Amino acid sequence: MIEVRDVKKWIQNGSRRVEILKGISLSIPAGQFVAIVGASGSGKSTLLGLLAGLDTPSSGEIWLDGTPIHNLAETELAAVRGRKIGFVFQSYQLIPTLTALENVLLPFELNAEGNGLAKARELLAAVGLGERMEHYPVQLSGGEQQRVALARAFVVEPPIVMADEPTGNLDSASGRLVLDLLLERNRKAGATLVLVTHDAEIASRADRKIVLKDGIVVEDTLPTPSQVTAQHAEASANG
Repeated sequence: MIEVRDVKKWIQNGSRRVEILKGISLSIPAGQFVAIVGASGSGKSTLLGLLAGLDTPSSGEIWLDGTPIHNLAETELAAVRGRKIGFVFQSYQLIPTLTALENVLLPFELNAEGNGLAKARELLAAVGLGERMEHYPVQLSGGEQQRVALARAFVVEPPIVMADEPTGNLDSASGRLVLDLLLERNRKAGATLVLVTHDAEIASRADRKIVLKDGIVVEDTLPTPSQVTAQHAEASANG
C-alpha cells in the first residue's frame, strides 16, 4: 500500500543544508496499523507529511497504492490525496465558517460523485455528534472538533488514514474515544492507519512501531505472535 525508497528531506538555510530525514526506506502493507514515534525533532511529522503528499521529498521515491507521488504535479497530487488519504491533524483544521456537517461533506464534494449528505450525517452520528451537526467549530469542544475531523477523514472511504498526534490536544477520555474510532476504521473497513504519536500507550496498540531518531529509523518492531493473539481477542471482544 505504501512504499518508501531511500527518502531524504532537507531544507537550505543560506549556505547551510539542514537534513531532516536522512534516508528512510520502508513498506507498509494494506490494512496495517503503524505508529511512528520519536522525540520532538526526530522527523516523524515530516515523514507523515511526505507519505500523505502534503510535501515532496528532496530525493527518493514514495509510492502510494501503486502510484508514484514523489514527482507528481500539485494538481495530480491533490487528486491522489483526495481519493486515497484521509488526514487527521492535531489542531483539527476545521473551516470555522462551515458547520460540522458542511466540514465533513466538503471532501466528498471535492473528490467524489453523487450526493454525500446521507454519508456525512451517518458518520457524524457514528462519532456521537448526531445532535451537533449544525454547530460551528467554535461551538464545539476540542474532543468534538476532533471527532468532526475524523468523520471528515472517513467520508470518501479512503483506503489510507493518516493522523498526526490526533489525541495530543485532548483530555484522556476524549483521546481514548478518538483512538477507538480510528482503530474501528482500521479493523472494520480494513483501512491502512499510519499515526504519529508521543503516547506510549497508543503506540503499544499498533500492529507495528517505527521509531525515528535524528532523521533515521532506529527501530521497526512487529508484534510477537502472543501480542497479535491478544489484540485479535480484544478486537473480537469489542465487536
